[in-house]
Amino acid sequence: MRIRDLLRLDDDHPFTGRHMLLVVLLFFGTIIAVNIAMVVAATGTFPGLVVKNSYVASQHYNQLLESARIQNEAGWQVELAAPDGVITFRLADRDGVARQRLQVTALAGRPSSTLEDRLIDLVEGPGGYTAAEKLPAGLWDIDVEAKRGDELIFREQRRLHVKREAP
Repeated sequence: MRIRDLLRLDDDHPFTGRHMLLVVLLFFGTIIAVNIAMVVAATGTFPGLVVKNSYVASQHYNQLLESARIQNEAGWQVELAAPDGVITFRLADRDGVARQRLQVTALAGRPSSTLEDRLIDLVEGPGGYTAAEKLPAGLWDIDVEAKRGDELIFREQRRLHVKREAP
């Protein structure tokens, strides 16, 4: 029996149980194949981890909330951008006085993958802090920290879209 004969439907070849079995197998086979492809794509990129040990992180959660509350009450004025892929950061107090002589780092990563994660040091210059390296175009999660010695002055996570440069 040829495939063409199996699929032919006319008065001499009515729809039978074999046809129905073929329809069901193709239907569910397609769904299963798509699900397998999605699982492979999902597990091959983002590991799903935000912290290495969720139990230890949960023990410090109230401390994290308290530091976030204190940071919000401080009234920081923040400028965080990535024009042409170069991260720029400016931190000023409530009165608009820029904070200087800080160690500023930015952890940059894609929202859906850890493959391109990178820790970037920002260098102080006129008008704020600037990264020495350029991020490729696309969506980035930027976690910026400003420290003075061991004291964390400011921390914020923001999602930025880096646009392609004009040719």
